[in-house]
Amino acid sequence: MKKLKLLIFTFLSLIILPSLVNAASGNISISGTNTVVVKNKVTVTVTLSSSVPIGSWEMQLSYDKKYLQLTSTTAEGNGVKMANSSATGTKSKKYTFTFQALKTGSTKISIDMYDAYAYQDFSELSLSAGSKTINIITQEELEASYSKDNDLKELSVEGFEITPAFSKDNLNYKVVVPEGTTSINVIANPNDSKSSVTGAGTVNVTEGANTVNIVVRAENGSEKTYTLVVEVIDEHPINVTVDKENYTVIKIRENYTCPELFEDSEVEINDFKIPSCSNDKLGYTLVGLKKEDGTVESFIYQNGKYTKYNEVTGTSLKIVVLDYEGTLPGLSKATSMIGGTTHAALNYKDNSKFYVVYGMNVATGKKDFYLYDTVNNTLTLYDDAQVKDLINSNHLYLYIIVALAVVLILALICIIRLSKKSKKVKMETPKENNILKEEPKKEIKETKEKKKTKESKKEEVKEEIKEQPEDKNAITEIKDEEDDETETYYLFESDRKKHHKKKKNNI
Repeated sequence: MKKLKLLIFTFLSLIILPSLVNAASGNISISGTNTVVVKNKVTVTVTLSSSVPIGSWEMQLSYDKKYLQLTSTTAEGNGVKMANSSATGTKSKKYTFTFQALKTGSTKISIDMYDAYAYQDFSELSLSAGSKTINIITQEELEASYSKDNDLKELSVEGFEITPAFSKDNLNYKVVVPEGTTSINVIANPNDSKSSVTGAGTVNVTEGANTVNIVVRAENGSEKTYTLVVEVIDEHPINVTVDKENYTVIKIRENYTCPELFEDSEVEINDFKIPSCSNDKLGYTLVGLKKEDGTVESFIYQNGKYTKYNEVTGTSLKIVVLDYEGTLPGLSKATSMIGGTTHAALNYKDNSKFYVVYGMNVATGKKDFYLYDTVNNTLTLYDDAQVKDLINSNHLYLYIIVALAVVLILALICIIRLSKKSKKVKMETPKENNILKEEPKKEIKETKEKKKTKESKKEEVKEEIKEQPEDKNAITEIKDEEDDETETYYLFESDRKKHHKKKKNNI
């Protein structure tokens, strides 16, 4: 009986075991982005995997060339065919393919040919292959699909109650915390998981009002700002006004950090020990003043007065800017905004981005001139050699311009003189022409003299007539021999008629 059972078991094993060996299988999957904007690139990954080590494989990727253009691949032939073998066997093999989207629409990537064999016995694996559908859209369609939700789902301050109660549509809140509080924990969660939140978490606060802005940015880029005013109780605030701006003196050391090269110290103001910062080389004592918007700034405190401390950081130096009322060669007086305060400065020309300022080195206490770059907010020790070179260059240009002007004037004078000389030569050249030109002038002159002589004779005759006795028949004549013309006057006629008679020449 036992022998019969053994025979039956052996027979079944011979039938079943080959089936178990042939049952080894594998899978080919394609993964990647589901959506891509036209003209952008998309990468997909093809993964061959099996429960048993794979000895060799062969696969081919298929895609629509009207929608996608292959730009790079890790396949063995730098194409779509994947064929290789493993000397030790592998349970997974990956390939990546990068495409550029050519036009909008929906397209599929698949494996259209595949074979794989087991490493141990070279038996063929039973494979199943998946595919990947990619939607190609425009940038406008992509942005339209983004979430516009920029609301908060929750806003609170750990350990304290805000007022009013939170509502996503209310943007302004307030919380009051005890005196001496230096930080709070703001909890703010977005309504949409795709949105981002900034301004929450641990927030440092000082005495008085502190403004905290919590900004929610939606997936489509739209933003909404929630404002939380944190009021730290101050039983005895020290309020001061500097340059028409209201400030509150910082009374807690944790709320005021000293600038570099300054040491922690204390100063007494209104019977309070106020945290301050000192620098023995400068002889300055700084205190922190908080503006109404919560901003803390450093001020020089001396004899009950506050002066804003302006520190400009260079590559390796820091200075305290001082007003300078004098001038330097080649520079003009100007004003420059440094650290939010207007200071007297010098510059070479208007609208220059460089200014020369006077200041004291924080590290050494030495006063000197510095070149300040208003664009990059940096400075360096001022060297006037460049300005002197520029002035000398300007003088050289001026000398050249003057020399050119003199040469031009001399050339103009020479041209004028040569032109006059040329005209004179033309007038004097033909002698006969000169004679002809002079004769009419001579005739005109003689005619004028004759006329003058004739008028003179007439006057003499008139005088003679006055002296003669009255005779109505008396006449007198004036004869012009050259033109053979005689003028006759009746001495006593009332009208004094004048008769002309002219002799005709005998031919």
